[in-house]
Amino acid sequence: MTDHSLLAPPEHAPAIPVSVDWTDASRTVDTVLTTHLWAAPPIERGAPAHDRAFQALRELQVDHARFLPWFSNPLVSVPALRAPTAAETSWDFSRLDPYVEDFMEAAEGRPVVANFATIPHWMFVGGEDVVIGDDPDRIHWDYEQGMHFRDESLEEVADYFYRLASWYIAGGFTDELGVRHESGHHYRFAHWEVLCEPDLNRRMSPEVYVRLYDAVVSRLRTLDPEMRFIGLSLSHVHHDPEYFWTFLDPSKHAPGIPLDAFSVHFYASPDIVNPFGIEGNPPFDQWQTAFFTQADGFIEQLRYVRSIAQRLSPQTKMLLNEIGTYPSDVMNPDPEIPDAYWALSAAVQTYLWARSLELGAALFGVAEFNGYPGMIPGTSLVDWETGEPNARYRALKLVVDSVRLGDMIAPTITGYPGFPDARVLAQAFTGNDGRRTVVLVNKRDEPLDVEIEGWDAPATSSSVDRRSGSGEPLTESVVGGRITLAPHATLVLRASR
Repeated sequence: MTDHSLLAPPEHAPAIPVSVDWTDASRTVDTVLTTHLWAAPPIERGAPAHDRAFQALRELQVDHARFLPWFSNPLVSVPALRAPTAAETSWDFSRLDPYVEDFMEAAEGRPVVANFATIPHWMFVGGEDVVIGDDPDRIHWDYEQGMHFRDESLEEVADYFYRLASWYIAGGFTDELGVRHESGHHYRFAHWEVLCEPDLNRRMSPEVYVRLYDAVVSRLRTLDPEMRFIGLSLSHVHHDPEYFWTFLDPSKHAPGIPLDAFSVHFYASPDIVNPFGIEGNPPFDQWQTAFFTQADGFIEQLRYVRSIAQRLSPQTKMLLNEIGTYPSDVMNPDPEIPDAYWALSAAVQTYLWARSLELGAALFGVAEFNGYPGMIPGTSLVDWETGEPNARYRALKLVVDSVRLGDMIAPTITGYPGFPDARVLAQAFTGNDGRRTVVLVNKRDEPLDVEIEGWDAPATSSSVDRRSGSGEPLTESVVGGRITLAPHATLVLRASR
């Protein structure tokens, strides 16, 4: 049996040809590669995973990391859990502040994105039926009840977000009863994203969302004239074209409202027969086909979305700010995720990142920094018990460290002329210092040999794959352009200086 574990396979072994046109320097890397973090119990202060998780976020050193306190944990994400009365308000940031402070500290002054996405339940007709309790670890999937705002003018919602933003940007705010609340915070957010997945649980219509976006932006833009705004943040469940046709049409907005950026999400998954356990769901050996097929479908969908944006608002940036995968038992409180899943998921995210470069995406956010059981654990970049990075984190950091904004994108073909080989993705880059790099992804669960034509310089390969597990990428010295990709490998080949 041939040993495919070596990076220099025997000459007679078949290899997939990879050809690179290093002379074509017509495009540069303009896509920011980043991630986002939830305000979630496993990484709260005092939790076992807290210190290591935030250390890992700091070590990633990414721009435009996104902070998202989501509705699933309203005791943290909603600092006003009760409607104001004539006698009192319920403003309390004591649970939310530690997450914001730790996130901003980990950013170390790099630009960040704020998405305080959750609208208090009491602002909706029927919201009074929501029961929260006092268990800070309970996941509230039923929190977003009600579709109609009790204040149809949306001023109540805009006032809420203005006060929340003022707490973190302007040092405090004056509440509904005229009482001043001082925070001492004076953070700067590069972007403020208005809601997260309004098309999902609230099923907000495009027209209502545009009215809410305008109301919130008109208030918040006075706090920091340099802060930019992100709209839509559409879920992966569906991308109804009407959201894009409506939001991206300046004539649908109030005069002067900026359309700086819009965002969409994508998660690949196998068939979900049973979201709460493994019984009935497809076996792991079928997942790779589902993941990459859905990924290709998403790319084609983005071409259509991009064409709408170019027609209506060409200056508006397209952000892909939640990209990931998850297993079928997505809501399993005791998930059974195969060890090999993490390398596969890493391969999918790297594949989509490379494909997104050709679409003009301004940002690619690998989701999510900290999933956990009952809360989409398969999306996590770190272990929810220890905070240690997993293969998805390792692959993200490998690419972040290897490909920089401004690097030149070299046209790369995998396979024979006219017959592209879909088993492997290859994308080549030239750095500002002239150093050559090739990012390769093995989409299959078997080793594959590749031959980068004309590559004769000494190089180093770093691979995240099943062998490396959650550890650091496996690094090898390489002579020549013939290498073997391990199953579901994300591999970076870099020429020696």
